Amino acid sequence: MRFSRGRVQVLYSYLPGSLFPHDQYRYCKVTDIVLREDSAVNRPAVAEAVSETLRHWQNDWQRQGFADPRDPNTFAKNYVVGVPGEVRFSPYPEMLQCQECLKVYLLAHLERLHAAPGLCPDAECRGHLNQFQFVQAHNCGRLEQIYMNFRGCEKHGTAGLYFHDTGRVMTARWRCRLCGGAEVARLRQTPCNCAYSEQVANSASGRRMRVYSISDPAVFRPVVVPFVNFDEEQLIDILEPNAKMAILARLWGLTELPVSQLRTHANSANKDSDSEVETLIKALEEVDPNNERVREYRSKQRACQEQAHLLKRVLDLAGVELEDGLHIRRSTCEHVAVLDTLKSETVQNVAKRLRKTGEEVSALRIESAQRYANEVMGLSEILALEDFPVGLCAVGYTRVSKSPSESILNPFPAVEGRTPLYTVTTTTEGIYFRLDPLKVVMWLLRNGIVAGNLPSSKADAWSWLYRRCSGLRCMPHEEEYYEPAATAIRTLLHSISHILLRNVEWSGYSAQSLGEYLMPEGLSCVLYANRYTEANIGGLLTLFEQELKSWLEASYQSGEDCVFDPFCAEGGSSCVGCLHREYGCPTFNRELSRSTLYGGMISHQGPGALPFSDVSSGYWAQG
Repeated sequence: MRFSRGRVQVLYSYLPGSLFPHDQYRYCKVTDIVLREDSAVNRPAVAEAVSETLRHWQNDWQRQGFADPRDPNTFAKNYVVGVPGEVRFSPYPEMLQCQECLKVYLLAHLERLHAAPGLCPDAECRGHLNQFQFVQAHNCGRLEQIYMNFRGCEKHGTAGLYFHDTGRVMTARWRCRLCGGAEVARLRQTPCNCAYSEQVANSASGRRMRVYSISDPAVFRPVVVPFVNFDEEQLIDILEPNAKMAILARLWGLTELPVSQLRTHANSANKDSDSEVETLIKALEEVDPNNERVREYRSKQRACQEQAHLLKRVLDLAGVELEDGLHIRRSTCEHVAVLDTLKSETVQNVAKRLRKTGEEVSALRIESAQRYANEVMGLSEILALEDFPVGLCAVGYTRVSKSPSESILNPFPAVEGRTPLYTVTTTTEGIYFRLDPLKVVMWLLRNGIVAGNLPSSKADAWSWLYRRCSGLRCMPHEEEYYEPAATAIRTLLHSISHILLRNVEWSGYSAQSLGEYLMPEGLSCVLYANRYTEANIGGLLTLFEQELKSWLEASYQSGEDCVFDPFCAEGGSSCVGCLHREYGCPTFNRELSRSTLYGGMISHQGPGALPFSDVSSGYWAQG
C-alpha cells in the first residue's frame, strides 16, 4: 500500500521509530526511510547545527550512538546527510482483538494460521479484528506493546481473557468474559533497566515504562533543528582566516561594505602605492588639481585608508592585539552572509519606493514603525529578506519528554554503518531584526546582572559585549556559555522572537508555520516562513511593507499576557500559554521569560538558569 506525504511531514511524523494511523492497516510503525544524498545540503552547516543540538543533552550516556560531528573527517565517516525518500513501515502494535468473541491474537500467530486479513481465525466467529491502540514508552526511547496477561483469571485462565478498551489508559482493563466481565488486571507498566533509570529516575514510577495512546505525542518526539543552507561559494570570502576583523566590523554595524570589499580596500591601503602611478597622479595634480581622474584616485585612496583604520579599530574594540586573537564562530560568518549576500529590503528603501508611487501615507507609516522599533522596542535594525536559504535536519528522537534533562536522544537506524541525518532545504522569505547594543548593556546594568559604566556609543557597546559576554560566542558544551550576562541576553532575544511569532497573524501565516534562527552574538534573529514547496505567498514581505507598525504594536502590547497568569508569572513567565512553541524552537523552549521584557519573577531550573530570581527593569519598560 503506497501513500504520499510531503517531505516536511516526513521529518515530523514519519521518521523511523514513529507510529502513525494508516488508511488500511490502522496503526503502523516506520521501520526505514530510503535516504537520497543531496549535494546541495551544506554539510558544515548541518554539522554545526547537530553539534549544538547534541550538547543540550549534557551527559554522554544521554546521546550515545552519536559521534562528535565537529571534526569534518569524523562527520563524513560517521554521518550520512540526505533527503527522505520512500517510507517503509509495518503494522504496529501486533496485538489484535476480535470485536465479536473478544479473543486476543498476536499478528505472528495469525500469520502461522494463514488467517484472512482482518478477520478472526475462529471459524464460528469470523469477526473483525482491531489493533490495540495503546503502547508502552520510556524516556530512554524504548517502545513496547502493552503487557499481555498470560495467566488470565484464577478460575478460567486465559480462556475468557479479553481487553476492555475504554479509550483511556486509566480505565482500560484486562477482564474475563466467562466471569461476567470481572476485572483481571490493570495495564501493567514494565520496568526499564536503562541508563535513564539508573542516572535520572528518582522514583519507581520514573523507572517504569508508561502506557500511552498511540496518538499521544509523547510516543514519538522528533528532534528537528534548523540550519542556514548557504552555498559554500557565498561564504568563501567570509570564512577566510584573515577576515575576522572585517567580520566583526560588519557584524557591529561599523560599515555597510560587504566583507569582501572591506578587505579589498584595507589590503589596498596596506600595500605600497605604485610609485609610477603615484608620480603620474602628482604631476597631473600640479597641473590640474580638480582633474576627475585625480579626484577619483584620491577619493579611493582615502576610502581604503579609512577601511584599514576601521579594521585596526576593531582590534582595539575587541581588546586583542592580533587578528588571531579574535574568536569567530561559523554561525557568526553565516550572520554576516545574511547581511552581505542575500536580497534584503530596508525600511528606508521601502519608504522611498512608496513615495515614488505617490503613497506618502504608507511611507510615513513604515517610517513610523522604524521609530517605534528603535525607541520603544529597542530594535536597532529590521530587514525583509527575500531569499533566506534555510534547511531542517532531523537529528534523532526522544520518547515521553522532549526536554533534554528528562530524556535520552536516540539516533535513527544506521544506513550502511552511518547515522542518517534527514534534511529538507528551501529558499524562503524572512524578517531579520537586531537588538540595540546600547540598550542591551543598559538593561544588564540596570538589573545588576553586571557592574560597570554605560558605554558612550554603539561601537563601544559592541566592544563591551565582546569583552564581557564571551558566552554569546560559545556553544552549550563550553562552560562560559552559561555565564549570567550571556544567558540573560539569549533569554531576552529568544523571548522577543517568540512574542513576535505569537503575533504574526498579520502576515497570513500561523505562528507554527514560521521558524526562528537565533544569532545571539550579533543580538539578532531571523523569523522565516517554513515553506518547502514552490508556492510563495509573500506574507512576511507584505507584513514588512504594509503592517509592520501594527505587528510591532500588537507584540509589544500583548506580549505580557498569558492565559495562565498569575501562576505563570509566579513560575517564571514562560509556559504553553504564552511563550512555548509546540514545534520549531531550536532550544526546546529553554531560556524564555516575559519577565526579561516587562519585569517580574524568573524561576528557571537546570542548565541555562538565570542567576537571579527577578528582573526589576524589563527591556521594554526601561523608559
